[in-house]
Amino acid sequence: MSTFHGRMLDVVAVGDICVDFLTPPLEDFSLGDRQLWVPILPMVPGGNAANFALGIAALGLRSGLAACLGGDPISAFLRGALRRARITPFLTTRRALAAGRTISLAHADGSRQMITFNGSNLAFSPSDVPAKALDARHVHRAGYWWTPRLQGKPTRDLLRRARDRGAETSLDVSTDPEGWPDRRRAKVLAVLPEVSVFFGNEAEVRGVFGARSLAAAAKEAFALGVEVLAVHRGAKGCAVLVRGVRIDVPAFRVVPRNPTGAGDLFNAGFVLGRLRGWDLGRCTRFANAVAAVHVERSEAAYPRYPAVLRRFHLAQR
Repeated sequence: MSTFHGRMLDVVAVGDICVDFLTPPLEDFSLGDRQLWVPILPMVPGGNAANFALGIAALGLRSGLAACLGGDPISAFLRGALRRARITPFLTTRRALAAGRTISLAHADGSRQMITFNGSNLAFSPSDVPAKALDARHVHRAGYWWTPRLQGKPTRDLLRRARDRGAETSLDVSTDPEGWPDRRRAKVLAVLPEVSVFFGNEAEVRGVFGARSLAAAAKEAFALGVEVLAVHRGAKGCAVLVRGVRIDVPAFRVVPRNPTGAGDLFNAGFVLGRLRGWDLGRCTRFANAVAAVHVERSEAAYPRYPAVLRRFHLAQR
């Protein structure tokens, strides 16, 4: 393997970046012809890949991000956020474009709706990912649907190159906004032979595999080459499956204030555990704890490793 500035990065995320506008939890709010005042509407970094990279950096690992930004002030804001977090940037700039942005409506029951403008993410291409971005211990592909030029074979090739350099790989595709037609499912299934850890919530996992149960989905995933299937289950916690083993971990009890990005932070916690050589159960409990700390905060503040341990009285080993 080669190194970057003499030190190999722990993790590089490849995919989307945007800003999120986050509402506080809304009580008794339904969509319709109405207006609602909120006391705060913060603009924070967002996007599945960027959230993951920022989460990994906050947990204390050396993190990088390969993504595409524009030439607008929001792009400058995002560059500054990555710089302050000490994330190694592998950023392409399309100056004629604007950065993506998402409005996230959070509800008191922990659910949400999101409206997204993809912006410069739509221009992110395979040639924008330099070889040195794959010189990491782990390469994570996220924001799959929001970066369409990398879907299917380009992502498979990218992850194969990362594996050839000795990296573990992971993928989180998120919910398909088009509802999992066969042609879209095929764009995910084609990638899985190069995926070590596949992340998703229950609906996403069933959607990708066209399966009624997690057991059936796991069987197909393992047949394609996936080693670990890690399933976000919201208030139910999570389920992690490997061949012959399923671990279910209940959710920590928290008051949900910020569900946006919880899955990305779970992924970050899980990958940290993998890189530290923890057993599957410890990886899963820690990942749940990272997501829980994020969810109970009113803004997208990325949890730090000692804070997660203290908050849930986890042993440090």
